[in-house]
Amino acid sequence: MRVLYICTGNSFRSPSAEALTRKYHPEIEVESAGTHATYYIASDAKKLLEEENAVIYVKPSPDTVSQRAVDEADLIFVFEERHKIFLLNNFDVSSEKILNWEIEDPIKPNVHPKDAFSRIKKKVKELPQ
Repeated sequence: MRVLYICTGNSFRSPSAEALTRKYHPEIEVESAGTHATYYIASDAKKLLEEENAVIYVKPSPDTVSQRAVDEADLIFVFEERHKIFLLNNFDVSSEKILNWEIEDPIKPNVHPKDAFSRIKKKVKELPQ
């Protein structure tokens, strides 16, 4: 199975999910990207992944979503409805393979990075093996 995680900047949520998937589900092929990728992986994400002994799995820099990544994915996990809408409006993709985890961006002042990370970790651990 191949999984693609999509968030906005590919700086916290999706690279955290990718790294945690690599740690907990090495049998799953995984990639992450952003709808509007930033230039760096968030330091909060790296710190939390370090605490989880998963920082070795984090990618060096963010990527922007591509048709290739969408095509190769069996499942696409997004973190907000707007990510799903972006994919449907900009790529040739079936809505059936897009699942929304509804985890808010910790860049927002009312969202604590550790809370978002814990929710991501829980979702990743629940993935079928």
